[in-house]
Amino acid sequence: MLSKKIKNNNGITLVALVVTIIILLILATISIQSLTNTGLFKKAQEAKEKTQNAEENQAKTLNEYEDELNKYISGDVKTPIKKVTDNIDSVLSTTDNTELEDAYGNKIVVPAGFKIISNSDTNNATTVDKGIVIEDATTGATAGSQFVWIPVGKIYTNIEHTEANKRVITLGRYEFDETSGEERNYSGSFVEEDTNDASTIQNKGNIIAKNITNFKNSVAANGGYYIGRYEARTTKARSSTNDTLTQITEKGIDQLYNCVTQSQAASQAKNMYNSNKFTSDLINNYAWDTAITFIQKCTNQTKYSRQNSLNTGSIAQTGTTIDKQCNIFDMASNVFEWTTETSNYSDYPCVYRSGYCYDSNCYTSNQYYGDTSLGNAGIGFRPLLYL
Repeated sequence: MLSKKIKNNNGITLVALVVTIIILLILATISIQSLTNTGLFKKAQEAKEKTQNAEENQAKTLNEYEDELNKYISGDVKTPIKKVTDNIDSVLSTTDNTELEDAYGNKIVVPAGFKIISNSDTNNATTVDKGIVIEDATTGATAGSQFVWIPVGKIYTNIEHTEANKRVITLGRYEFDETSGEERNYSGSFVEEDTNDASTIQNKGNIIAKNITNFKNSVAANGGYYIGRYEARTTKARSSTNDTLTQITEKGIDQLYNCVTQSQAASQAKNMYNSNKFTSDLINNYAWDTAITFIQKCTNQTKYSRQNSLNTGSIAQTGTTIDKQCNIFDMASNVFEWTTETSNYSDYPCVYRSGYCYDSNCYTSNQYYGDTSLGNAGIGFRPLLYL
């Protein structure tokens, strides 16, 4: 009887265990189904993915912060470019050139000691395509002199950078189609002698550019250069090449600086400024021709290269007010202007450009030549600046 009771007790225990296991399996199945039906597994997976994404974003942000800190530590931090419209009529620096950006994203570099002016006289120009004017803000003899930025490279005439609003201006020496005014590469025999290239030096007696290679390099690095807003000026009217050479200015109220030989013009332009931040020189033919292309591409004067003088019959001693393109006066009008170019004629090496108030057959892009002693009331000159 004792052994039978033991078997019965064991049997009951085994049955209870089996039932318990079955019940647990049923409960587990129900729980799994419940979790599946309520999307808890999916939510758990989503939570895992969000956690991973958050960790990745955090790592990316930390890397960006680290890069910025490294820039500060290494000194490789770029100061945000200043805007033209925020810096009108204010001297940005007396010791350094300052890069600015106009409303269309175009670049301009203002020389040390100069300021941008924008008023009714400059047609309120604050964008490069309109001809931004800078003024000498120092207290020296050249104070008040004005120059216009000639952009080189790609510029835009609108805030929308579309092909229609894009203008490409290339530094070069050009000749211009007589019908369309369109430029093509110069194919003539006149040259710009280069002090860095002995093969170009001709020693004909005219004064060449300070350094045409430096000029080209500066234009490439800075995206442009400046030319005098006016034909060169001085405080006292001249009547002969024997008159004392007085201080050159670029102030509209001063007298026309004419009655000069090419060497006298070159000397005055080269010595207008003595700065280690920018260079002054007599205008070269790269600068002259490129200024014409700038005017033709950014105004409705698409044939300005073929424009004759807008004043006729007499010389305007303070320049004209009618020949004003992109804020540059009298490239087509009033008097001829000496350049640093050299002609192919040994006895007549000096080259001058522009239209002429006494001859309607003279145009902006024309080239003329004369000897080293030539100088009269009908020839002036124009300085340029490069950084």
